[in-house]
Amino acid sequence: MATYVLQHSHEASECRAVFAAWRGFDSPLRGRSTVASCRQGGHELWWTVEAGGEESALAQLPPYVATRTHATEVSEVAVP
Repeated sequence: MATYVLQHSHEASECRAVFAAWRGFDSPLRGRSTVASCRQGGHELWWTVEAGGEESALAQLPPYVATRTHATEVSEVAVP
């Protein structure tokens, strides 16, 4: 399993649709907290997930959200 950061962005007018897309969608991310910039006007959300690949990482998101999301494989590093 690899670690991915999922970075999602949408327009202010899409906020309601993005959050509504989770209704009825089965995901380990549903019901968990994440960080977002919507309240500050940035309209981005980020999740850190474990997955077997980029497609599997994005599959944890509802399709409406996933199509507006970029998945980046990441790993921990020590900062000197």
